[in-house]
This record gives sequence, structure tokens and C-alpha cells, in this order.
Amino acid sequence: MYMDVGKQLANIKFKDDANTIAEDLIIAVTKFNLELDDNHEVGVMLASFGQTITVNITGIGYQGSKLIKFTGFLVDGGSPVELLQHVSQLNFLLISLPRENPEEPKKNIGFITS
Repeated sequence: MYMDVGKQLANIKFKDDANTIAEDLIIAVTKFNLELDDNHEVGVMLASFGQTITVNITGIGYQGSKLIKFTGFLVDGGSPVELLQHVSQLNFLLISLPRENPEEPKKNIGFITS
């Protein structure tokens, strides 16, 4: 009986690879974005680096099998950012941000394939 369980476990693919996690994040961000009105867009608050940083996310992807990649710009100052985060350290808070250019069509978060 225990050998059967071992064989079954060997066939299970655990979802800890970066591309699977990035796809799950895109789905979560897309759902969150759909709940926002036309005056708001998706942002992320990162609580690390010794401070809280708010980023307006423009893309999510992965690099290799263990790094998740976020691109966007800082809400304070508008500097472009690229964050590479190991899948085991992934932790952020999705927030609603006022849109920078409400007269333009609402942007979608892209999937980065590099």
C-alpha cells in the first residue's frame, strides 16, 4: 500500500517553478484589475528593502526556473524598476492606485517572456 502512494507522489508536479507561479500571478492580477473602476490600476506594495515601496506594475514574468520578474515604475518619482524575486520569497500586496493618465485606455499587465 505504501509503495502505491510513493508511485503516485512521484507523478505529481508541484507548482513551485517560476513559470507556473508567474502564470498564477498574472491570473490573480488580472482578476484584481477587473474589479477596479476606470480611474484606478493595479499597484504592488513591497515591504522589504528596509522600507515600503509602491510599484505600478506593467509586466510579470519569470527568469529561469526560480525567479519571478516584475517590471514597472515607482509611484514616488516614476523611476523604472525591475524586480527579480526568488519564488520562495514571493510576498506582495496588490493595491488600487489612481491612474496616471485616466484619459488613455486602461492598460493591461503584460506577461514577460524572457
